[in-house]
Amino acid sequence: MIGAPIAGSAVDQIDHVVGYVSIGYPFGLISSVLFGRHHKAILESPKPKFFVMGTRDGFTSVKQLKNKLSSAVGRVEMHLIEGAGHFQMEGPGYDTQMVNLILEFASSL
Repeated sequence: MIGAPIAGSAVDQIDHVVGYVSIGYPFGLISSVLFGRHHKAILESPKPKFFVMGTRDGFTSVKQLKNKLSSAVGRVEMHLIEGAGHFQMEGPGYDTQMVNLILEFASSL
């Protein structure tokens, strides 16, 4: 849960990074209190961003995700996994789907 905000904070500090992929970025209220200082960096980054989230994520609602991404700078894409929870997407049942989504995004950069 904390990896996505920390990685997002580093995106513009590393020249070799050309895009950002997040699986289950925590934009919810409690997460924003804990990690909110990290949100600004990725939302203001001009580098392409791709956010993947389950529609049953326990940390961020679909509405919260869409609201945050509407204020993001540059190219922003989102993919929702219907019925998936936050930690489910880390399991082997979603590995192939995650790899395919990430490869599709990466090939577009």
